[in-house]
Amino acid sequence: MSNDLELQQKYITADGKLFDTKAEAQDYQRRPKIQEALGRIVEGNQDLVDWLTDNRDAVTDSFSAGTIKRVSKSEKNKLEKALKAIVEANDPKFAFVAENHEAVLETFRWPKTTRMNDEEKAQAVKLELTTLADGNEEVADFVIENKDAILESFEAGKVKRAINDKAKEGLARYQAEQKAIREAAKAEAETPAKPAKK
Repeated sequence: MSNDLELQQKYITADGKLFDTKAEAQDYQRRPKIQEALGRIVEGNQDLVDWLTDNRDAVTDSFSAGTIKRVSKSEKNKLEKALKAIVEANDPKFAFVAENHEAVLETFRWPKTTRMNDEEKAQAVKLELTTLADGNEEVADFVIENKDAILESFEAGKVKRAINDKAKEGLARYQAEQKAIREAAKAEAETPAKPAKK
């Protein structure tokens, strides 16, 4: 008799759907609010609402075309977990990656992006959106024209945490102190040195 039982943590939504991560479950629950917000922008075109909702990550990413991308802390953590899983798998097919996992983690960078001027960025964004929309330039143009409203709609349903008043006061106090220190250092640097007495 084999003991190959494995425990897994799942997230269950109110309608009974199962998700592996909390973020996936929250995205699923936010979907109706996102679609409602998008519906107001696209004036009831449900096909466009569905397309925007299904492709929201790609649409968001398309607006960063030509922008240099840095590896975020969360991306580095995800890579570290993935490499750890490869090492723990102890699979000979992944031996090279397992042996060099530390070097892979330390040296990982996104591919280089050439700097673009505003006109080139606009062209790159339109090309990406047109490709995403299966060649439909009308959809790409609409998305570009309504960029801010669409990106704001993608945030619908996210709970925005209010900043504590004490934290605001503490930050303002700290910033004032730092400003006073900088101004004092600047004033000290600008005053001429007194000549030494003989």
